[in-house]
Amino acid sequence: MHLLRKLLSRTATTGLAAAALASAVLPWTWSAWAAWALATTALLLAWRAHRELGPERDRFARGVAIAAISVVAAQQGPIPAALAGGALIAVVGFEPLLAVAVATGHMDSANLAVTRERAWFTPRVMGEALSAGGGVFAAAGALALTADTSLPLWIAAVAAAATVGAAAAGALGALLRRRRSAHAGDAAVIQALEALEPVFIVHFSGPPASAYQLEMWLPYLDRLGDPYVVVAREKVHLDELRGSTGAPIVVAPSMSELERLLVPSVKAAFYVNGSALNTHLVRFGQLKHLQLFHGESDKASSFNKVTAIYDTVFVAGQAAVDRYRAHGLDLDFREVGRPQLASIAAGPRTASGPRPVLLYAPTWTGLTSEFDYSSLAIGRLIVEEALRRDLAVIMRAHPYTRFNLAAARRLDEIERILAEDAEKSGRAHLWGAQATGSVSLVDCVNAADIAVCDVSGVATDWIAADRPFAVTDMGGLGEHFADEAWIAKGAYRIDRDGSNLESVFRELLDTDSKAAQRKETREYFLGTASGEESVEVFVHAARAAYRD
Repeated sequence: MHLLRKLLSRTATTGLAAAALASAVLPWTWSAWAAWALATTALLLAWRAHRELGPERDRFARGVAIAAISVVAAQQGPIPAALAGGALIAVVGFEPLLAVAVATGHMDSANLAVTRERAWFTPRVMGEALSAGGGVFAAAGALALTADTSLPLWIAAVAAAATVGAAAAGALGALLRRRRSAHAGDAAVIQALEALEPVFIVHFSGPPASAYQLEMWLPYLDRLGDPYVVVAREKVHLDELRGSTGAPIVVAPSMSELERLLVPSVKAAFYVNGSALNTHLVRFGQLKHLQLFHGESDKASSFNKVTAIYDTVFVAGQAAVDRYRAHGLDLDFREVGRPQLASIAAGPRTASGPRPVLLYAPTWTGLTSEFDYSSLAIGRLIVEEALRRDLAVIMRAHPYTRFNLAAARRLDEIERILAEDAEKSGRAHLWGAQATGSVSLVDCVNAADIAVCDVSGVATDWIAADRPFAVTDMGGLGEHFADEAWIAKGAYRIDRDGSNLESVFRELLDTDSKAAQRKETREYFLGTASGEESVEVFVHAARAAYRD
């Protein structure tokens, strides 16, 4: 969905700019104002893209829009219109080179005592200045058309000249600063890390909205008691993580920047996912490479043979060890349970409302069909069965759900159904930001009596509560489902078409014939430790892994 929005925005901006230029050359009286309106709208859209996505966006569209305003303004003052428009188009054309010229080479960081000279002219400031120049030119064009005078255009020409001068001065200043300090920003970061003496690095890479994978581990990494630094490979994660930890965070997009962060005190690196960029750090053999992952499940990704590149793999329980070994991987495993589940209240929930609560937590569709375990195709049927039985529903979708258009539409439909039912019946459903924002999965588990989930980490986390749950068989394995998804041995299976929902909900709410088997499955997946004891198990195992 995010990618589609960007594509539509770029297409709309370019289309408006092209329409503006076409209107500008038409002979009719109204066409000049139409061209101005279309061009100004295109510039506004480009400015918004600049604010959200960074500089250098929609350069072609901006150039065409400025050209359209130049053609319209030339009716009142051809010389100032040509000067202003030409100057702005030139800066737009050379914007990528100027952005490189004024880039400081600093590594972005947070929670790190870095002292350095702050550059006043950055690529973002340059983009803002250029947007302002375009805005002044658009306003001057409108005034010229209204007042029948070229004076506003001469003012715009002066503003455009100032923009060109500022870009040149900023680029020259950045060049002199580089020659004088030889990337002092990088040196400042390294100096701060050397003073901190981090014992380990936490390496993180992922798409937007994936910071939760690391955030779930930060409180327990803090418990280790040793200084560490979080290394994010994408800048988008800096603001996401800034409020989640007091540990230093450094953004290192390139391999060379990553290598600079390996100060002598660093002995190990932790990882929380299987990102391809992990290999940039794994190649340093002097470090111990420790993989935590961000959930325990029967998904194919949970026995990926690439996992063999790590020195130690932390797993929740014996199920994970057996799963890896069944697929030919016998590694250095450390069974540590799931410390994140320490606050889950196991056993029947004390009722806090007039009706039972269902947690429905479908996973995402994955990048390929091999990793698509999502039940959103039958999600409406699941929710409607819950409503038929007078249940309140917590709808907690995976953070990546809206990456897939079909899944996003299905989620929208389910949320609409819940909103309409809440208004009509008064049932206290939770969905959207109310179920995913400041509310954790553990909070949702503690607030629910039963659960429906897919083959995912949610199923394993839920089993810590020792309450009835169902798992969807979206692969249509039928009786062989539990042979592939071991967590299903303690759960009730929902057919891929939802045809057995009535009998499954009867088990969840009344019969619960798998209660004893669920306890065995819980121990197999999570071990015997619970509560604060599970946290201590992790702390002891993690320290031993990098201190030995």
